[in-house]
Amino acid sequence: MRNLKRALSLALASVMVIGMMVVGASAASYDDFSDKDEIVNKEAVQMLVELGVINGKDDGSYDPTGIVTRAEMAKMICVVLNGGKDPSLGTTVTNTYTDTVNHWASGYIEYCTQLGIVAGDGAGKFNPDATVTGSEAAKMLLVAMGYKSEVEGFTGANWSIAVNVRANQKELYSDLSISVDEGLTRDDAAQMIYNALDAGVVSYEYTLVSDGSTISSSPTLIDDNDKTLLEDKFNAVKVEGVVLANEHANLESSSEKGASLDSGKTTLLVTNYDDQ
Repeated sequence: MRNLKRALSLALASVMVIGMMVVGASAASYDDFSDKDEIVNKEAVQMLVELGVINGKDDGSYDPTGIVTRAEMAKMICVVLNGGKDPSLGTTVTNTYTDTVNHWASGYIEYCTQLGIVAGDGAGKFNPDATVTGSEAAKMLLVAMGYKSEVEGFTGANWSIAVNVRANQKELYSDLSISVDEGLTRDDAAQMIYNALDAGVVSYEYTLVSDGSTISSSPTLIDDNDKTLLEDKFNAVKVEGVVLANEHANLESSSEKGASLDSGKTTLLVTNYDDQ
């Protein structure tokens, strides 16, 4: 399959649903979370844990109802942009915001600031420990996907309306029941990031426009629905297909003896890609 080095597979069979994830091992393990039964968005959390984007608390829990801070969201986006690895940022020499000096997330916040993913409150502060709202998280993810705040109107008094228009178009709020003006839980943040990874990245083409005396550039949005953020940053794709055989049964075998595969082995007929 096209550049498939790692795959996140959701396999559908007529009598079972099997989730298979083949990625590099992460420090955290979903099955080890003491409160995993309380997680609502299980597939999203499991995938992001496997990708190294999120992890649990020191006490062994995931804390799905805990509220995400602006600093925590900045870090998660940094890890997404770095393909699941903690980026090497070095020491922050000059802080853009007065309240991020000596903060644990100052490097991540500066990283996101330089890329236009985050901005302060207009008074020189970032408020790193404040709750991140659904709209704020969506804005960060949209910029990470390639949208430009200055082009899309993600700034100014009505920034949240512009953000939510794009967020709904890209289905960032899919499978979520949230108020976009309220704090985002760790459970819902995982689902939103999961949705973003499954969305197509965007870019812009610029055309020079002249009125006879001045020349300006006009941007045109290019929405690449064929390349997701997951593929762009992790070199991975999510595939769908039919399970033909595993350790329990083999739909391709006509004999009973040796019909099933060895434990951990699965034969999958991929249905959402032609170039297998």
